[in-house]
Amino acid sequence: MNKVSEDFFVKEILLDKVMTEKNSVLITYLIDGEPNVVTLKYHDVNFDAEIFKDKTSKIKFAVSLGVFGIARFAAVLPRRVDLSKYREWIHPNLITFMEYVLQGKWSEHRYQVGRMNYSHPEFFLGEEAGVLNNNWPIWELQEGLHRVLLASGSGKDSALCCLMLEKAGISYDLVTYLHDHYGCVENQDSLFSKVTQNLRFENQYKVTIHDEYFPWLEKRIAEFNVHKYVNKYFRREAGEVFFLSLALIPIQITKNISLQLFGNEKSADRPNMVDDKTGNIVAHQWAKSYEGERALYDLYGEMFRGVNRVSLTKPIHDVKIFQTLFDLDAELPYLTNSCNVRKPWCCRCEKCAYVFSGFSAFGDHEKVVRAFGENLFDEPKILPVWEELLGLKKHIPWECVGHPEEVQLYFYKVRSKGINGCAVKMFEDKILTRFTEKGEIEKYFDGIEENYSKVYEEHHFMPDWLWSPIRKRVFQQA
Repeated sequence: MNKVSEDFFVKEILLDKVMTEKNSVLITYLIDGEPNVVTLKYHDVNFDAEIFKDKTSKIKFAVSLGVFGIARFAAVLPRRVDLSKYREWIHPNLITFMEYVLQGKWSEHRYQVGRMNYSHPEFFLGEEAGVLNNNWPIWELQEGLHRVLLASGSGKDSALCCLMLEKAGISYDLVTYLHDHYGCVENQDSLFSKVTQNLRFENQYKVTIHDEYFPWLEKRIAEFNVHKYVNKYFRREAGEVFFLSLALIPIQITKNISLQLFGNEKSADRPNMVDDKTGNIVAHQWAKSYEGERALYDLYGEMFRGVNRVSLTKPIHDVKIFQTLFDLDAELPYLTNSCNVRKPWCCRCEKCAYVFSGFSAFGDHEKVVRAFGENLFDEPKILPVWEELLGLKKHIPWECVGHPEEVQLYFYKVRSKGINGCAVKMFEDKILTRFTEKGEIEKYFDGIEENYSKVYEEHHFMPDWLWSPIRKRVFQQA
């Protein structure tokens, strides 16, 4: 097979201009000399307010966001990143952080285009050492502020996080980011409201992102006919997990909120595969892994004071997530949506199939079918998707989904409910026929459920004031 043309990849990305306006941050990159702008509009932050009077802090934040934004360019694997125009505003450990995390975050892109020997771009800070601005942290909040800001779309994980906080008696604010890469922001807002109107948060904030990079990338993919050489869906996005997390910090500073919360589960820790030639891991969800979260948590501890980020669901796998979600609210799951192709559900991608199986296993199958609009267990066109999800292709699909063992358990539960379809028949023929002795099937699936239902109490970065009530009231553990 021919490889993607070398001309598709980018020689240099220059951080050309960063600026804050009253309620916006604008970042301009030059991609091989061509301007490309990402704009973040805050609905609840005023950068002209007294709390942001220190111009040095504002520029350090905007520059840091610009550096984080480099992670978005994974698809074009830039050879060099020029940060020399703003080097004095960059935290001494930020480049080390980027070099470390990009190896994991960009592994899927490197694998797809056959460049596993690439690790990260060269970060250029200028020919001369110059004088660095050593006045850190950027911003700080007083210690002891036990307030949380939950980043929420309208998927199962963020919905569960809301329910967990409510069950634990912890008040929370909600923030939603509306990104035009995922379609019309007004439509996204409308879909999100179907979920949020059922929750008991105190305040809600919004950030709207307009990004010129993704339309530019679509044209470049077509120009170099990338799909001719990449057999699977070519991944566009990469850096949103870290980039959007940093983007939320001005809201925390404005509202005196010490901790931002996400819903990244333990299932994300496992890579999709290991490359045979290099032995390197290839992972779609590396940024959501424990390793990725630890890197970001440590960096925030250096760049800020009294401000950080954790995941509420990091101690549990997806099996426990589905089970807990339906235990806490038997109706809310059907209002959620998690598809990254078309909202609410495209009903053809790995994410749609995965959530459909988990919902059917732990919820009411007929309600799941109504929510999705069709029965994905009886759709022949997506049998190849089910094969990947069930582990029959020897790697985890390239989406934010759980492990093959988890999907096998969902199918086992679905079959036990008497649910049929061509996908269930395939599960019987290709999975259940592996067991020949009496009792093997029950033992195998009981083992999966036991293993994936555990609560890993040390596998997270939550402070005790947050984790203790969740552990006791949600998971009923001493």
